[in-house]
Order: sequence, then structure tokens, then C-alpha cells
Amino acid sequence: MASTIALTSGSASASPVFGYSGYSYGTDVESGLANSGPQVMSKFGCTTDATRHDSNDLATANVNNQAIARTVRTETHAFNNKSGTGVTSNASAVDIKVGNLLTLTGVKTTTTAKYSKGKLSYTGNTTFASVKIGAISVPSLLKPKWNTKVAVPGLGYIVLNRVGGVKTASGIYSYAQAVVLHANVKNQYIPEGVDVAVLKTRAEISKPATALVIGSAYGTKANVDKLVVSGPTSLQTTCQGTEGKTVRVAIGELNIPKVAYVGAVYTTKNGAIGTNKSYINFTSHVAGVKVGSLAIGAIESSASAWKTKDGKGGVSSSARIASITVGHKTYAVPTKENSTLNIPGIARLTFNQVMRQQRYIEVNALVIDVYSLNTRVVVGHSAAGVVS
Repeated sequence: MASTIALTSGSASASPVFGYSGYSYGTDVESGLANSGPQVMSKFGCTTDATRHDSNDLATANVNNQAIARTVRTETHAFNNKSGTGVTSNASAVDIKVGNLLTLTGVKTTTTAKYSKGKLSYTGNTTFASVKIGAISVPSLLKPKWNTKVAVPGLGYIVLNRVGGVKTASGIYSYAQAVVLHANVKNQYIPEGVDVAVLKTRAEISKPATALVIGSAYGTKANVDKLVVSGPTSLQTTCQGTEGKTVRVAIGELNIPKVAYVGAVYTTKNGAIGTNKSYINFTSHVAGVKVGSLAIGAIESSASAWKTKDGKGGVSSSARIASITVGHKTYAVPTKENSTLNIPGIARLTFNQVMRQQRYIEVNALVIDVYSLNTRVVVGHSAAGVVS
């Protein structure tokens, strides 16, 4: 039911590490429009490597089958030099257009999160070569102040040079977005009620710590062959922990068309990074799952990882399933790691599926392979690890 690994590396103290993460997107739909996730993405996360770098470019970034941004380039990189240590994310576009309602050219946006001489700071900025609202040029907006709101007839409004930062006990992250399009008027380009961030950047740096914490938790995920038909529910991840607070994410009942019915789901995470100890705990809880005549009772999993400044550490996991029934027949629930149960003509079940790496553990309480649908449903996922 549970497994534990104790990892030690002697009594020598390890040097504190920094955590770096960041991303740049060409466009990102923030509400209300399916199948328009981040485009032209450069990204890395939860690394201690101060030389990490990623970049991307694309001729156009489309939203709702409209070419919103052309010749988009994104780039994000970590650094450690005389100015400090941190992350910078950049994005640019030759132009951003919403039909004849808005035209922005020569667009460049950047943000930096930095740790230097014991202090955290951030910067962010966007500039334009030209700004036209309808047929009118607005030169006063070439170097807009942070979070400048402007009405756009026929669309709604835009926010130019959207910039902000959040400082915690563990570190700081900052963001800068060239323009956020708020469509609150019916138009042919962006559905009403949808927000689109164009040239969206983020940078994050943690304070020195004995280790970074990583991991994830979700209730369910379903795939047909290699196609995701239902993404992770109640998903949580981390890089810096939660400052010791428990964070809970929950959803109600969920129906995955033609695949499964899922009861209420919630996940938790709790952890912190520090100079003496870093730790993280994830849990996943699912009220129950039904796949055809197969009914699974309450499902739970957990994963934990920790490391101290003297090099000691460990990982552990657990999984529990209340019951399994098919029609009027009840099956015993296996408790050993990676146990399997074949239900002829219906599904193959894998229980307490555990995968380990050094200072990292991942557990799926239940994996259901549905024969007739060529579908895999993962239920009760928790994972935790430390990086140093």
C-alpha cells in the first residue's frame, strides 16, 4: 500500500540552489474559447541550471482562425552574472492586428525576475513602432505606461503593457504582456466574452534553498491512443512549494463522453523550500469512477518528497481504492504495487502504479485500460520530488 525510499549522501552540507522558470507565448486565450491554447511557446520550469534557454518562432499566431500576430518570436533564458541571478523572457511580433479595428506594429515585450545581493526585484515593459485604433494613429501609446487601458470601438477594450509581479517568502515571479484583447462587443474576429493575451511573458526565480520541490496531482486523465480526450482534472503543480500552506483545488462531477463518469475530485499540495529543509506533499481524491458496467469506489493517492541541508532526504507514496464491482460481482482490491486485474471483455486494471527516480516518486492509484474503446483512464495521480 505504501512505499518509502530513504536517500542519504553523508553529512556534508550541500550548497543552496536557485530555481529558475519562465515562458513566452505568442498568443494565449484566457477565457471561453476551446482549442486555442498557448501558441509559439518557449518554456522551461523548475531547473537549477542558470544557462537554460528556449526559443521559438512562427509566421503567424491564430485565434478563432484569425491571424492575430505575424512573425512572432519568443525566447526565455536564465542567467547568473554580475547583475544577479534570474530569468528574462522576451517576445516580439512584426504586427498584431484585429481586422481593421486595431493595428500594432514593431511590438516588443520583456520581463525579468531577479535575485541580487539578498533582494528580489522585477521589471517589465512593452514598446510599439506604431499604434492605430481604427484608422487613427495614436503616437502617445508607443511607449505606454504599465497597464494602460484603451477603448477599441467594435471590439471592446485593450490593455497595453500589462505588467506585474508577485513576491513570496520563497521567491518572485513577474509577467509582462504586450496587449490583452477584451472582446465584450460582438465582432467577426474574437468571440464576445473572450480575452486574448498577445506576447505573454513570465519569469520566476526562487531564493537560495537546499532544494527545489517539484510534482503534480490530478484526479483523472483520459487518452484514446495518443489523443488526450480529457485533460488532467483539478491539476496542481509546483516549483517553490506553498510556504507551508495547504492548497486545495476541487471540481464537481465530470462526464467524459463515451468513456467514463467521474465523481467529485479534489487535490491538495503542501510544501516549502528553505535553507535548512525543502519538502512537498501532494494528494489526489476521487469520489468514484464508472466505465460502462465497471464501478470503482473512492480512490486516493499521495506522494511526498523532502531533503535537508545535510543531504538527507526521502520519498514516499500511498494509494487506496475502496471497491471494484462489475454488475453484481465484487472483486477484491489488490494492495501491492503495480498489481493488475483483468476483467474479461471490459478492462485491464493496474493498481498502485509506482514509478521512481532519484529523489522523485510518482503514483497512479488506478489505471484503467478499456478494451472496447482503446482508451486509458488514469485515476488518482500524485507525484513529488526534490531537485538540487
